[in-house]
Amino acid sequence: MNLGRTINLAAKYSALLGGLTILASAGLVTLEVIIRNLGINIRLYSFELTNYAFACAVAFAFAYTTTERSHIRIDLIYRFLPVKMKVFLDIISMLFIFLLAFGMTYHAWRVVAHSASLNARPNTSLKIPLAFPQGVWAIGLTFFAIVSFGLLLRSFFKVFNGQNLEVNKEIGILNGQVDESPQ
Repeated sequence: MNLGRTINLAAKYSALLGGLTILASAGLVTLEVIIRNLGINIRLYSFELTNYAFACAVAFAFAYTTTERSHIRIDLIYRFLPVKMKVFLDIISMLFIFLLAFGMTYHAWRVVAHSASLNARPNTSLKIPLAFPQGVWAIGLTFFAIVSFGLLLRSFFKVFNGQNLEVNKEIGILNGQVDESPQ
């Protein structure tokens, strides 16, 4: 299995995990509403748990969004540029996505370490140590950083091998029309 396929497959499954997490959150909220309307006095803590779940699901979805080229980029002049210039901009864009992912990951793990050192707990009735949901969130952001770094590295190798069109197809703007002629 090649690196590109591995990255895409792992990102796809991380997004699926995030989607299932949101679906489970919706089920938990629905169940708690039904239980309350039946007059049963059982707390499922759906509000607190779904907040954690949503943050984690979004963090894991970032990697998939990157592999699917779904991040917002402004392509005002992009479509008029030659392939080599498009590839240059694509690599710069991926570099900035990686730097963003790395910065978010770095600070996420600092938050986890700080919460763990304080044994911080939320001011809620469930009182889960904050380091646990924050750790899952940080893992999702770490995966985002790894995927973006992998795509950046793969793009560099492809440029050095003269595969500019492949780079453009892998990390370029989706609606950018690529001219198939060599430049």
